[in-house]
Amino acid sequence: MIRLVRAKVVLMVIVSLLAFAAAATLSAPFAGAAPAHLSKKAKKGKAKTKAKKKHAAKKGSAKNVTVTGGSETLTFSATTVQTLEKDKVATTIVSPATGALASGFVFSISGGTLNPSTGLGSVRTGGGVTFSTSFSVPGLFSSESNSTASEPSVVLNSAPTLSFTSANVNPPTFPFATVSLKGVKPTSGAGTLTLANAALSLTATGAQFLNQFASNAFTTGEAIGTLTIQATVGG
Repeated sequence: MIRLVRAKVVLMVIVSLLAFAAAATLSAPFAGAAPAHLSKKAKKGKAKTKAKKKHAAKKGSAKNVTVTGGSETLTFSATTVQTLEKDKVATTIVSPATGALASGFVFSISGGTLNPSTGLGSVRTGGGVTFSTSFSVPGLFSSESNSTASEPSVVLNSAPTLSFTSANVNPPTFPFATVSLKGVKPTSGAGTLTLANAALSLTATGAQFLNQFASNAFTTGEAIGTLTIQATVGG
């Protein structure tokens, strides 16, 4: 009887060991497959990321093109125009610029470079605008103050800026307004590149310049209008 029980126990142990061995054998391929599957997935992810980076780099790597001409239009907002008119600030165009306070000032582009994909680069122009105010008492005296802001240049980089040159400011070339490229996408045509309606905000120096004539009506960071560049480009 004891022998029979021992035999049954031995048999059960053997069966258990065989079952465990079989389970281990069956699970081994799956255990090996999981890391392999994860590895393939990781490789695919890396490949996609690499492809995206390559595409982005390719998109932004277009060569800068030379700007040979065109126009740069500074359009003051209705509020800015009203403020200047209220303080009786007169504006006079300096050739080769054209336009007027209400419709916008157009400056001829003399050179520069721009990236057709990003719009980044720089543009130089000619011409200017003279701002002036006058005050007089009939039969007693009259006085006038004026200052010309000329050759507006635009630098479009990490901190896009519109600058002017004026003999009444120190240093003569000063940042007049910051340029926002948010939502501005360059469009290309036959030999042209356009950046339309980039928002302008006064710098501290720009506000100081206008306040010579507008009785401290302007503040730093104030939105004053837009800038549009229509450039003629070469290779």
